[in-house]
Amino acid sequence: MARRKSGGGEGGANWMDTYGDLVTLLLCFFVLLYSMSTMDELKWQYIAQAFSAGKGEIINVVVDEPKPDNDPSAVYVDEEQEQNSEEIDFDEFYLYLNEAVKSEGLQEQVSVELADTGVYMKFRDNVFFGGDSYVLLDEGKYILEIICDGIRAVDKHVFAIKVNGHTAKSAGSSANEWELSSGRASSVINYMLSLDCCDAEKFSAAGYGKYRPISENDTEEGKSQNRRVEIVFIRNDVDLSDPEVVNELIELEFGKSFVSYSDADGNDAVNVETEEDMADAPAEPPTQNNGDYSSKDQHLMDMKNNPPDPAAQSTEAEE
Repeated sequence: MARRKSGGGEGGANWMDTYGDLVTLLLCFFVLLYSMSTMDELKWQYIAQAFSAGKGEIINVVVDEPKPDNDPSAVYVDEEQEQNSEEIDFDEFYLYLNEAVKSEGLQEQVSVELADTGVYMKFRDNVFFGGDSYVLLDEGKYILEIICDGIRAVDKHVFAIKVNGHTAKSAGSSANEWELSSGRASSVINYMLSLDCCDAEKFSAAGYGKYRPISENDTEEGKSQNRRVEIVFIRNDVDLSDPEVVNELIELEFGKSFVSYSDADGNDAVNVETEEDMADAPAEPPTQNNGDYSSKDQHLMDMKNNPPDPAAQSTEAEE
């Protein structure tokens, strides 16, 4: 009877165990790679903070949960508080825009003003556009990106953003001034919307052509100032009981010539006196008040409250 050889037996398949472990490790490795490829940026920052805090000591980072009383190493990250810390008010927004203009060396081309109603910015046309064009230049896009960074920080204080386009009176241009001015305003808004800086409902656009100049059209310098884009940021806490605020809003929408002057009878006053002339002129009788609409209304209200005496009028007629 043949004898069985020693050294064989049932241990020859042990390599399958090692192979199975290797395949399992590879599967875990690829699952880990997949999970890291879709990791949320904010969670990655929390993980990096957990491993780097405390001189290499690993700490527990708890997101959106209160800090446990029994775990002194836990860190509570308040996302709402972190977001509010990045918010700025309108005064800081004005300083941010003013500093941005200076840092880019655009003081001669861009002006920033702070008013009771908000912040006013004026851009000469060559900042955003080429001649007779409403296609944004790369430099203009870069400036709008800087502005939008500030809008995100002050967004909750912004009631409205109005963009106005203007052209200059020029005989050498064949472009339609209405299409050009309104097209430039729309191009600015469309790019700001693409940057998702605030809600679209806050924006409005207007094109005024050559009919709201801020300088004379007799010189190239004056025409350059008139060819402009204005961006106005209206704050949401304006005091509408303040007459100056109301006048600013009316002037923004309808222009400086919206309030026409009239005499006490409602007739248009052709020659409106300046403040210096009125200071040197003798006082006029109340019935000859050359005021604006408000003074005329006051005159009518006085007549309603104190009607003339018919008997006195008949006596004056007889004389």
